[in-house]
Amino acid sequence: MKGIRRRLAAAAAVLATLTIGLTGSPAGAAPPTATPAPAVVDNGDVYTVQQLPNGQTRIGLHQHAGNAEALRNSLRAQGKNVLAAGQAPPGQRMGLLACESYGTAVQWCDHAWSYGGFNDPQVYFLDHTPAGFPVTDAVNDWYQAVGIDAYYRWYTAGCPGGGRHCVHVRTYSPGPDEFGVTYWNANAPEGPVDVYLASHMAGTNQARKSTCHELGHALGLGHNSSTNSCMKQGRIAAGWSLRPSSQDFEVLKRIYPRPGT
Repeated sequence: MKGIRRRLAAAAAVLATLTIGLTGSPAGAAPPTATPAPAVVDNGDVYTVQQLPNGQTRIGLHQHAGNAEALRNSLRAQGKNVLAAGQAPPGQRMGLLACESYGTAVQWCDHAWSYGGFNDPQVYFLDHTPAGFPVTDAVNDWYQAVGIDAYYRWYTAGCPGGGRHCVHVRTYSPGPDEFGVTYWNANAPEGPVDVYLASHMAGTNQARKSTCHELGHALGLGHNSSTNSCMKQGRIAAGWSLRPSSQDFEVLKRIYPRPGT
């Protein structure tokens, strides 16, 4: 009998070993649960991507009116190639460690102008907008930045050239979920860069804030999470700034560190 008991015990041990090998847990124990995938954090950046006939990639950074996913859905309905929340555009790194930042202000990663032979990059904003869009005031705000020089110019005067960069500023008619968009070709330090402002904002404080916002993108800045900066996304509320913050200026100084004029 003792020999039979020993053989039965040995067989039971082998069976338990096989069960653990197949299931990863002892017989009768609950199987291990799968580790859930980390949730995608929607930081409010809404990107569209367009492949151009010349082989370049055109990236649009859109300013939503308060709901990033609503704008993504609206742009998809228009047939645009919209990136999912948290998805990096081609050739662009994501995350604060990948680009310049200071406080709540950040760079639009991997977007910066070349110096073009000057001590500071020279960026001319060519204004096509009708009355009600304070492009002049917004350019004057950004002219205060150290590291890059912003200038206003009516579009009929043309781009001065000679190593100077030009950004065309126009209006367009998007849906209510969008206030503006800046287009910049991937890995193109010479541009082209184009700004569009939603026509439904004309004559409002939202137009003042959003014009400042899009021109900041055109200089190389990303979104600021503070209400002290016009680079914050969304519909303005009481206490929101219509102008850049000192932290926005600090990031521009880091993007363009060469001692300037």
